[in-house]
Amino acid sequence: MFQEFVEPGIPLVIFWIFVGLGIVVQGIGKSGFAGGVGILTIPLMMLVMPVDKVVASLLPLLILLDFNALYHHRHNKVWARILEIYLPSIVGILAGALLWWYIGQEGVEQYSVEIKRFVGVIAIIFAAYILAKERAMAWIDRLHPGPRSAWVFGITAGLTSTIAHAAGPIVSLYMFAQGMGKSLFVGTTAWTFTFINLTKLPFYLGIGLIRTDVLLFDLSLIWLIPLGSYLGKWMHDRIPEKPFNRVIMVFVFLAGVQLISNINLILVVLEKLLKPLLR
Repeated sequence: MFQEFVEPGIPLVIFWIFVGLGIVVQGIGKSGFAGGVGILTIPLMMLVMPVDKVVASLLPLLILLDFNALYHHRHNKVWARILEIYLPSIVGILAGALLWWYIGQEGVEQYSVEIKRFVGVIAIIFAAYILAKERAMAWIDRLHPGPRSAWVFGITAGLTSTIAHAAGPIVSLYMFAQGMGKSLFVGTTAWTFTFINLTKLPFYLGIGLIRTDVLLFDLSLIWLIPLGSYLGKWMHDRIPEKPFNRVIMVFVFLAGVQLISNINLILVVLEKLLKPLLR
């Protein structure tokens, strides 16, 4: 079952470990602890899954995670900031949906390497962002991006989010620069992503990314969402966020390099480990 979700040559045990870890990490990030760690999910899953299956299966789960975040931050929002990003993001969402439609018509296999490299580049950029987060935040804060800048941030967020659910750093940087305070920042960001992800859903359905098999696959993973959320809350008072982010940065960077190089290090390592046993 779900064999079409597994990249050729990947053992099932490795597949479920990577996918499960990806969803748990997403839950940790959405809980409010180390919010940027969710960027690890996409490159982690793309190491063991076809790119279209990763993008399709993640969207319903992300919407569930968004609803959970809204429950905790339903009163923490600034509508003006939400609309500044969300409205222009629709342009990016349309462009991203058209790109996925074109890829689907031509054949996903032809473009899987390019999509993986795109995600790999984003992963490496975000790893650098985590390393220099304080400087990046200070730089953005000095720029004071306003409504005009929001069009650039919003369109870019909509496009990257539709292609690979990778708009987290873009939206976060813009919202941080608005000086709303932690609670309003977290809540406003959660509301923004909820609108973006809900807007993507009909397009994913319309172009055939999300089908019955994807929803069944998601059903097998739903239980990991509350687990990740619980772990995030548990870690909040027990684990320093900065060292945790640095560890995540290393994994994001390594996954990004692997996606760009298009060398499946998992299979290489497994072959090295198993080769002596097969002699």
